[in-house]
Parts: sequence; structure tokens; C-alpha cells
Amino acid sequence: MEVYLGIDSSQAKHDIVFMNPQGVGLARACIPHSPEGFLRFEALRQELGLSPGDCLVGLESTHSLLVDFLWDQGYVHVYVIPPHVVKASRGRYGHSGARTDPSDASLQADLLRTDRARLQPWFPDSLATRQIRAWVSLIDHLTQSIVRQANRLRAVLFR
Repeated sequence: MEVYLGIDSSQAKHDIVFMNPQGVGLARACIPHSPEGFLRFEALRQELGLSPGDCLVGLESTHSLLVDFLWDQGYVHVYVIPPHVVKASRGRYGHSGARTDPSDASLQADLLRTDRARLQPWFPDSLATRQIRAWVSLIDHLTQSIVRQANRLRAVLFR
């Protein structure tokens, strides 16, 4: 059975909604952004009798330890739902424009359920790509540092 997971992430916590194909919420959870919270999330999934392969995960960002954890656990159906799409879709579910983290998690699960064909599946970068990103990041950092030092030196010389 396919189940849709919507995850609204923040630095300290993650709000999670499990939704069935008919759009009914099966479970909700708020877990801390910690290894203990991730294990609590896994325990909830197991209580529902689901395998990672049954779960389609929708979230707004892939730059998180949670995404690494999900991929390591065998969740291979991960979709990135851009924040502007989530924001623009809030009107489908309420007119006030009010939002909460749990409501955004439900929205992401439902968007994945209804609009999956328009969403892009996410796959982790290869080792070579991660190494290139690390080198580019280092070069960018060093370039910024050189420019900063050159500006300071120029300011001192002008004085």
C-alpha cells in the first residue's frame, strides 16, 4: 500500500504526516531534529506496518540530516516540493492563508498524493559530485577571503 509522507522541517523539529491514497491522515508526529527523533519516526512507521519502499516522501529541502537518514533507511521515493509551490497551494485547503507546521506537512503529503506527476524525484549526488561540490565550496571560500584581505590592505594603504 502506498502511503504519502509530508515532512515540514525546521532546525529543531520535524512535523510528519502519514496519509493514505484516499487523503486520510493515518498518523501525525512531531519529532526533534536528533537521532532519537529519527528513530521515533522509524518506530511510528513500523507501528503502521509500512516498509520504507511503501512510503513516498515529500519535503521542501534536501539539505538536512533527516534526508540522509531517510535515504540510508531505504526510502527511495523522495520528492522535493519547492517552498513556493507549498505557499501557492495553501489556498486549495483554506482561505485565511494561516499556516502551521502540521498543516504544511499535511499539505505536502496531499500535494505528493495529487500532483506527483509534476514533482521531481530526488536522488542523492554521486561521490564524485559531492567531491566536486566540496572543492567548489573551498575555492569559493578562499576567493572570498582573498577579496576581503585585498580590500583591507587597500583601505590601509589609502590611509
